[in-house]
Amino acid sequence: MMFNLNRWLINIPLGMALTLNLALNLALNLAIAPSSARALGAAALTKQSNPPPPPTNPGSSAPGGRRNASACPQDADLAPSSAATPSPGLTALSPTTLPGLTSMAQPTFLVYVPATRVEQAEFSLRDPAGHGLYRTTVDLPPTPAIVSISLPAQSVDLEVGTSYIWTFAVICNPGDRLEDQFVTATVQRVALDSALDRQLAQASGRDRLALYQQQGLWYDALSVLLELRRSSPQDASLTTLWDELLQSGGIDPPSDRNSTPH
Repeated sequence: MMFNLNRWLINIPLGMALTLNLALNLALNLAIAPSSARALGAAALTKQSNPPPPPTNPGSSAPGGRRNASACPQDADLAPSSAATPSPGLTALSPTTLPGLTSMAQPTFLVYVPATRVEQAEFSLRDPAGHGLYRTTVDLPPTPAIVSISLPAQSVDLEVGTSYIWTFAVICNPGDRLEDQFVTATVQRVALDSALDRQLAQASGRDRLALYQQQGLWYDALSVLLELRRSSPQDASLTTLWDELLQSGGIDPPSDRNSTPH
């Protein structure tokens, strides 16, 4: 068929032959184009249908905390913030301007949790290589609170000189952990000399607090101050000390004075 058509084109005037040839090529391209478009659309649909990668632990941690700043969708109407009175968000009480040091093999970790309808969070601890060492779920109160997590006696001992990564994730949707809202921070254990160890053993609460602060032991100082606030919640001087300690580590104290240690 094509051979006969070409021979016929040769026998007609040149202008008419060129016009007919152009028309035939255009028709052929239009016939092929829908098939190509369908193939391209199918490839795009296949690419979009691939599921997202599984959630990973935060990969970078400064000496203090890093925050995924959004609230859970079900908490969008709680504690609305404004430019004048910003609402405090989920905050790791770990220094951002100082090393996060402890002398304890099993320190206590603290997180400020704003008002939430979410019932549980997850705490996890990893070594420098990212290997999981400890994980537990934490019940959340409905009102703003300081949540504390202590490592159990038989769980894991931090090694002197090693920096560890910890994460606190609010579980917005148990069926989709990609929606977790989290904070992450680091902690490093250091050794105490024997003289300081004896001083701490004989010191009262406030004296121990001062000694820990002098040595730059952030987590230890914060834990002592937390216990002091729990035992004397009406002591305004302890609130002042609390704010000053947080500010020294680059953390803005929660403006909500109703938040209590949990």
